[in-house]
Amino acid sequence: MRVEKAEILKLAKLARLEFSDAEIEKLGDSLGDLVGMLDTLKQLKLDDVEPMTAVDSSPRPLRPDVEQPMLPKEKALANAPEVNLEHFSIPKVIGG
Repeated sequence: MRVEKAEILKLAKLARLEFSDAEIEKLGDSLGDLVGMLDTLKQLKLDDVEPMTAVDSSPRPLRPDVEQPMLPKEKALANAPEVNLEHFSIPKVIGG
């Protein structure tokens, strides 16, 4: 199946990407191949196949939930890159 140039331009605009004409042509071929593979998968008869949540369904061992003594504040802050008023200080990530 061929993915049209207009569809690629619409997706590029939504993703805020810019492509040259050569790149759009190459993307059209690649996306067309991908859609073809997905169409092949749609044709599989999976009515009698049970859904799978994990490849390995064996039980996972869990450690017991045991109360432990609290870590001393000095030891907890010992490797912190920066401490502010006896608390971890981290750089601002949002709103710089």
